[in-house]
Amino acid sequence: MLYLDACALVKRYIDEEGSDLLAEAMDSARVLSTCRICFVEAVRAISVGGNSRDVKKMESEWPSLDVVEVDQALTERAAKIAVSQRLRSLDALHLAAALCLPDGDVRLATWDARLHRAARDEGLATLPAELT
Repeated sequence: MLYLDACALVKRYIDEEGSDLLAEAMDSARVLSTCRICFVEAVRAISVGGNSRDVKKMESEWPSLDVVEVDQALTERAAKIAVSQRLRSLDALHLAAALCLPDGDVRLATWDARLHRAARDEGLATLPAELT
């Protein structure tokens, strides 16, 4: 199972460092997951760095993702993670969403250094395996 934060999902639509690695991981994953908040983050980022066709492609592929909804339990878990891991709010929501997935074989895709470190601290595998 591959969990995508917004910076990872954007790499599918805008060619940047890590796009090839992400494409390979997405092609081999059984399930692709993200949090509901990723839609807003990705549309905004893609519209800034890409074009309207890229946004439309993302919107058309969105239904193929397994989406974790934001609810009371997720926000409470994210609040604890935000404090303990010193994460920004949206990153804490992404990490909490990845941690609530039922499959124990979750890999969190992110190119955000703080979220990457926190995911590793919480016992998740990451993509990329290391960030420099």
